[in-house]
Amino acid sequence: MTEYSQTSAPKPVRPQLLTILCVLSYIGSSLGAFSFFMVFTAYPQLMPMIEEMGLAMPAMELYFSAGRNFFLAGAIFYFLSLIGVALMWRLRKVGFHFYAGAQIMILIMPLFYIQGFPIPFLDGIITALFIFLYYRFYRLFV
Repeated sequence: MTEYSQTSAPKPVRPQLLTILCVLSYIGSSLGAFSFFMVFTAYPQLMPMIEEMGLAMPAMELYFSAGRNFFLAGAIFYFLSLIGVALMWRLRKVGFHFYAGAQIMILIMPLFYIQGFPIPFLDGIITALFIFLYYRFYRLFV
């Protein structure tokens, strides 16, 4: 009797740096999606309070001037980024595309909603760094 063994390709192992990147991105995208969604849902109640009390931080006034749809769009893009991270955790190529596209949209979204918004240079560098580091692992993804 002859035994037949099925040989399958070894399952790729997630490198430690990729795991760290995914955990950091998961935390950031989760917090972003949650906070943008909460502001979107509470926006009608928040605006009178902000107008009454004012904000100590001018940057927050700038963000709240964007309107309610800005926060809905932000929540959607952060959620898409979160989906991308979850897919990259499972070593799926499409996750990189979800993540990179969502992060680029998160970066440029304020430029469309807020007039006079300064170009977010530091945010751009951080976004580019994360996308570059994820891209280094792209060949491992299936």
